[in-house]
Parts: sequence; C-alpha cells; structure tokens
Amino acid sequence: MRTKALLLAAAFAAAGVATSMAQAVYSVNAVGYVNTTIYPGFNLVSNPLNAADNTIDKLFSNFQGGIRDATTVYRYVNGTFEIASYSSLFGIWSGDAVGKPTVPGEGVFVFIPGPAAGEAANKVLTFVGEVPQNATSTAVPRGFSMKSSVVPQALALDNVKNTDGSSAAFPAADGDILYQYDSQTGTPTSKSYITFSYSSLFGGWSAPLPTFKVGEAFFYFRVGPATTWNRTFSVNNPQ
Repeated sequence: MRTKALLLAAAFAAAGVATSMAQAVYSVNAVGYVNTTIYPGFNLVSNPLNAADNTIDKLFSNFQGGIRDATTVYRYVNGTFEIASYSSLFGIWSGDAVGKPTVPGEGVFVFIPGPAAGEAANKVLTFVGEVPQNATSTAVPRGFSMKSSVVPQALALDNVKNTDGSSAAFPAADGDILYQYDSQTGTPTSKSYITFSYSSLFGGWSAPLPTFKVGEAFFYFRVGPATTWNRTFSVNNPQ
C-alpha cells in the first residue's frame, strides 16, 4: 500500500519544525483514564494504560461521539506497517492489524479524516485501564521502532526518574536519532517531524529534548544492538 511506503519513507527522512503535541487529560490513580486529542491526518499515539483488552480495534473504538469513517491505525512491525481501518458503513474494522495488541511503551500512527459538515475537526479518544507500576522494561530494538513511556506521565526522555530518584533516562547511544511527530501544524497531509540526534562526543542530544505528553509516542532509530528501557514507578511515590 502506498500510504505504508510513505510513512516508512517519512521515518527515514524526517524533517521539519514541531510545536507541542496532542493534549491529554488524565487521572492519577492506579486505575484511571486518559483523554487524548486526535487531529485530522496522522497522529503518533501511545496506549498509556494497560487495558482489559489492548487490541487495536478495541482501543481505538473508544472515540467520544463515535469513530470517524476511514479511521486507520498503523502498527510498525519488522520494517513495515500493519493496518486496521474502520468502515462506518459496515461497522467493522478490517486489515492485518485487527486483533493485534499495542501496549504501554509502544506507539502507533492513527489517521482520522477531516470532519463532516458541522462536526468539530478534532476527536477525543479515551483510554481506560491500569497504570503500569513497579519494575517495567521496554524493548528498544536495533533500527527503527515506535516507542513511548510505559508510565502515563508527561516527561522528557533524558530526565526520567525511578521511584527512588535514580536516573531512568532513555538508553540513547552514539548515532541514535529520535523523531517527534507534529500532529497539529499543517494540513492533514503535510505534517512533519523534528529530529534529535545523540552524540556522546558533543555531550548528548543535539537539542534539548521536548516533554512528551501523556498518550504521545515517537519514532526512534537505534544504531547499536538492541537494549531495554528499564524503570520502576509507583503512583504513591512518583518521580
């Protein structure tokens, strides 16, 4: 599919200027909810809570006011995209990503078309589930992947703390590149990325990392071998 190829090409050649990402409203309980604003066009989104059912067609059916026809979710797997697309005519999801999971720590692209006449442009997607607590581990493979914070907190990846106050910064290495996607600026077909590269020789990231919002994911390119992003967290003692 041409759209899959375009998204993958964008991951390899991302450029542009980004502003703040999708707004999120969330509770601060072990069991709670997250409201994430989805903008017309593509959005790079995470599942911020561990739901009873983490499959894509279940998670992305919970739009306030109903699902917009042709809403499509893109799951990145082994260098390509699996998709799940919604048809309001038939009331069903179809595609190779239907029934596939996306869990806290991962990310997906979510596409929604523009609004119908008299409809608000943006849609609100509600996630309901449990906050991951205690020891967590997110796999970071070599090459490209779509990642997010396991814990539903707004944070900069280089300034993450464990429950005891020790560092739990994202495990960056020389040559790694982080891509933040701008869901708001431009038209539905002219979104862009801002990129950050890592070099220990020059003291770390090429620019200060942004604060990723709850429910926001990012593309990541890792040069070296696969690793994990480990963190401990408790809602009773957040850092």
